[in-house]
Amino acid sequence: MSEDRSDTHRVIEPSVLYLGTPVYLVATRNPDGSTNLAPASSHFALGRTIVLGLEEGGRSLDNVRRHPELTVNFPASHQWRHVERLAGVTGSDPVPEEKAGAYAFEPRKFERAGLTPAASDLVQVSRVAEAPIQLEARVRTASTSGSGEFGIVEAEVVRVHAERGITVDGTEHIDPEAWHPLIYAYRHFYDRGAEVGWTRKTPFAVTPPAVERWETAGGTWRIAGVDDDSATVELLRCDGGELVETLTLQDPRALRWAAVQRAILDAR
Repeated sequence: MSEDRSDTHRVIEPSVLYLGTPVYLVATRNPDGSTNLAPASSHFALGRTIVLGLEEGGRSLDNVRRHPELTVNFPASHQWRHVERLAGVTGSDPVPEEKAGAYAFEPRKFERAGLTPAASDLVQVSRVAEAPIQLEARVRTASTSGSGEFGIVEAEVVRVHAERGITVDGTEHIDPEAWHPLIYAYRHFYDRGAEVGWTRKTPFAVTPPAVERWETAGGTWRIAGVDDDSATVELLRCDGGELVETLTLQDPRALRWAAVQRAILDAR
């Protein structure tokens, strides 16, 4: 008999569904060759394709339909004030009727935001020099959503620029510990929280040194238990699995490693 959980949730009708996504600044090419800059947060990425949700009638969407290139610039959490300086302005002149009274025309978006344009390598649209991650992209499709309120822009990322401080030397990886995106959730800005775990595919899962030494020597091991404060690892002989030693892990990263290993085991 299933547990009755009907009292744990309630039906609500939120005005928006911003559950929490990284903010980006989308730069597009104006008819006069200058760059329009606008804040947004609706997007997802698959491989080298990024899909953006942009307002119909806005300058950004109009621009990419005319000139199919853009840059997508991800600010760090501490740069939220630069993003907020672009609230209430539009690059469209005259101001669209649906924005009249709430928005003002502003052609100098970079100056208003206190940011600096930087020339791109492969597209004719500027990047945001201060943004830790900057994507150059070419638009493949720009369609209208079913409601008619938004445009769905699918673009191929052709170049990625990443601030040196958030990359891992000698690799092509972003360091997840160093990268602090600006998260937008229900009209509030946030930094990301502390790491709580990782997937089995991460290149940064480090085996605790004692376990690694045992494995290198030919022994095997198993996770005997994991809780919020500690994990127990049994070190076993390679022949027959006889228990030799029990380790107790308490370092936070070692605990997360153990939790992932246990999750892999439980999934088999």
